[in-house]
Amino acid sequence: MTVDQPDRRALECAGWRTLLDYRENHVRDDEGTLLAVVPRWTAEAERLDEGQRPSQMVVASATAGSLDEAWSKLRRATSIAGRRPYDGAADFA
Repeated sequence: MTVDQPDRRALECAGWRTLLDYRENHVRDDEGTLLAVVPRWTAEAERLDEGQRPSQMVVASATAGSLDEAWSKLRRATSIAGRRPYDGAADFA
């Protein structure tokens, strides 16, 4: 299978597991008439950082109006996330 987004391909080659989700936000007037459909792409990536002791999961997420923009934003977010590993403590706070 060939991935056609170069940013996604680069992430997966670097060891990130990727996920893509699509939603549509419907904009309606007071009477319920559909005025617009706003696409929202959410790209996510996760990777186990075995360089840390103990190993930690590194996660990143990005949302955009287009598919290519979502992957591009996610690629930038993973470079930040790689320097700040996810420890899960905030999930239980």
